Amino acid sequence: MPRERTPAITHETFLENGRDDRFREFIYAFLITSVRMEKVRGKIGGLIGLNGIQYHILTVISELAAEAPVAVGDVARALHAGRTYVTMETGRLEKQGLIAKTPNPEDGRSVLVALTSKGRRAMEDLAPYRREINDDLFAGLSGDDFRAFHGLMTKMVSTTENALATADRLAEARRNLDDAA
Repeated sequence: MPRERTPAITHETFLENGRDDRFREFIYAFLITSVRMEKVRGKIGGLIGLNGIQYHILTVISELAAEAPVAVGDVARALHAGRTYVTMETGRLEKQGLIAKTPNPEDGRSVLVALTSKGRRAMEDLAPYRREINDDLFAGLSGDDFRAFHGLMTKMVSTTENALATADRLAEARRNLDDAA
């Protein structure tokens, strides 16, 4: 007889007969998918000599700055990443000649970024590879599946942010208990 375990979630809608087996299967699949998506991002970036985050930043700049340079802060917001980290990585992209940085004439504290001709060529060269990989990634999804998945992932951007804040708060509380002991 299987040993009873404490459920990993309390939301009744995710439990079946009080058990969280399906929820755990989902989390494991989600984590495996997350790790694989990170690897895919790195492999695509590797095609042009970048790591995964550099490729992602280059992609965001390509999309946000299609018509005009964009502020580094806007790139950071799009990535849900720290401005300092994005500034550091855009510096590396600039050294490789893929982007250009210019002072923001409207805000002296801000820097604008845009693709260089080398950066545009790199993104154009990647396009057929990105399409083929994305076709494989989403091959089993219908249009309705994709729209539902998109909505869920969009929601999870904020729920994961909330979960990180909760994890930080609980870790701090745990440290305080350990220190008090």
